Amino acid sequence: MSLVACLLIGIANGAWGTLGAVYGARVGISTAEIALMMSLVVVAGAVMQMPVGRISDKTDRRYVLAAAAFCTAVVGLIIFFAAPRTGSFVIGLTAAYGALAYTLYSLAVAHANDHARPEDFIKVSGGLLLLYGFGTMIGPVLGAMLMSVLRPESLFLATAFAHFTLAAYTMVRVSRRAPVPLSEREAFNVVPSERGVTPEAARLDPRTQPAEQ
Repeated sequence: MSLVACLLIGIANGAWGTLGAVYGARVGISTAEIALMMSLVVVAGAVMQMPVGRISDKTDRRYVLAAAAFCTAVVGLIIFFAAPRTGSFVIGLTAAYGALAYTLYSLAVAHANDHARPEDFIKVSGGLLLLYGFGTMIGPVLGAMLMSVLRPESLFLATAFAHFTLAAYTMVRVSRRAPVPLSEREAFNVVPSERGVTPEAARLDPRTQPAEQ
């Protein structure tokens, strides 16, 4: 489930990260407002990491992941249909989008680590980052196509497609496999989903144990 999740999250985050500023320019907000918008999306996501993570520690993480993905898709569709054109409206809605969207990768990684041994955390991180990277290559292409055919807000049709698919697939997996018992889970840790992160970052995690030689 985490493999599919990271691919879909990569599609959504790649589309936004690459084309968010283009969207801002096309809807007519100023350069300063575009900069503020892009910054607040990341800040809002960072602020929400721990609250969402702590909730996921107390229940099946897949429910939290599905709920966050569904709500992110809904916010994206609201932006598409509302088609805001004023700076404050655009910034407020995109910040709400970022607050949800940028929690998803950490939840997916936490779910994968619930099923992994500590010595495998680095391998798991590497595999998930690879799929996330593939997604970030697909997302901008999909988003650009929609923006060219329709209107600037169509960027959020691309992200909503990825997030709705993620929510649906997550619930399918919930019906097919029992959750990891709370006593056997690893505690949630914030994991950035930026392109510059490598599996070596996992070595800093105190839970990581060296693999047997």
